[in-house]
Amino acid sequence: MVKKLITFDMSFTYQMIKERQLNTALFSRNLDNYFSKVISVHPLSGLFDSSSEKYGFPTIIDVSSDHIFVEGKIGLSRWLGWIPPLNLILAQAVLIFKLINISKREGISVIKIGDPYYLGIVGLILKFFLKIPLVIRVCFRYDEIAKKTGKAVMPKLFRFRWIEKKIEKFVFKRCDLIAGANLDNMNYGIENGASKEKCTTFRYGNLLDPMHWKEPFDRLDVSEDLKRLGLENKIFLCTIARLEPMKYVEHVIFTIEELKRRNIDIFGLIIGDGSLREEFEDLARSKEVFDRIKFAGNCKQEWIASILPHASLILSPHMGRGLTEAALSGVPLVGYDYDWQREVIINNKTGYLVEHENWHAMADAAEGLIKDSIKSDILGKNARHHIVDMMHPKILNDHEKKSYDTLIDNF
Repeated sequence: MVKKLITFDMSFTYQMIKERQLNTALFSRNLDNYFSKVISVHPLSGLFDSSSEKYGFPTIIDVSSDHIFVEGKIGLSRWLGWIPPLNLILAQAVLIFKLINISKREGISVIKIGDPYYLGIVGLILKFFLKIPLVIRVCFRYDEIAKKTGKAVMPKLFRFRWIEKKIEKFVFKRCDLIAGANLDNMNYGIENGASKEKCTTFRYGNLLDPMHWKEPFDRLDVSEDLKRLGLENKIFLCTIARLEPMKYVEHVIFTIEELKRRNIDIFGLIIGDGSLREEFEDLARSKEVFDRIKFAGNCKQEWIASILPHASLILSPHMGRGLTEAALSGVPLVGYDYDWQREVIINNKTGYLVEHENWHAMADAAEGLIKDSIKSDILGKNARHHIVDMMHPKILNDHEKKSYDTLIDNF
């Protein structure tokens, strides 16, 4: 039986995906050709577009003969910009109508969505008209995001968190398969209305750039980059995270400040960007560690994979897919006992897990690893082996294929 997928994600235009070398994550959606056709829909990619192209009809890009990329807009016309809600509703209505027609024409087998809020609503609409199963991939413990920010998870779309919670439970109860990116995220779905019998995990491993799977020092030569960053022959810790509230990047700055206070000659490399970059840079200045912290911004995957093995340790207040990439670099991990991190950071085996929001404990663990290079090397190698065993792409692909076979056959 030929199987075809329509999948929804909230982030990035196609151009941004190419610029960030996220093609592996994009093309992995066909599950090693399990799906003969994939329609990737980013309904609100117009949020990331500062040009007039964020208005109008959906942009359809033929990525390949078996992959279509659809960019939704945040408004039908810039002339309706003075009524943003109406403009958005009209643009999204046009998008959904078009997707229903394309899906019927292509004979789509299954719908996959990336959140239980806006994409959840869109997914349920398509499920109603297409009469095919709906899969949700749960990638966050959303209550923790709301707690950290004091806002709704998607404040531009839903003003109040209680509205999101109603939608969340409504969507989870009606999805046919709930796939957590890890066990913790899967359990979040169960706690919020998902049927346990319909739950599984779809982990990150098959989304990673191939460079991350290479042996740590068989990657690109980044010696000139280390010189440029002032990190050549330096002891430095690394973090990969969006510079947003839920990632606790300020705790990386606090940890470096504490290590400096202990007379440890430590530097930091923060890979990632976000709305709080200027705030974090100002914080580093106020803590007198700005000269020791390099804000690299968004970087290409091959470069990230090649720079990580040169770090002395990975500091992870809260990392998502980046924690998997970091572990594959063969560097020991220090992180908070928070969200899914305990599945990767195993005390005294792959690194050290410390109490959530206790950066003094994080500094203690980091100091111990910096002073014990033999222990650090052992934990780093263990971290890589642990991820290879847990998240090898072939193992994950086979599991996902079996999950889809069962779902589609029994729907």
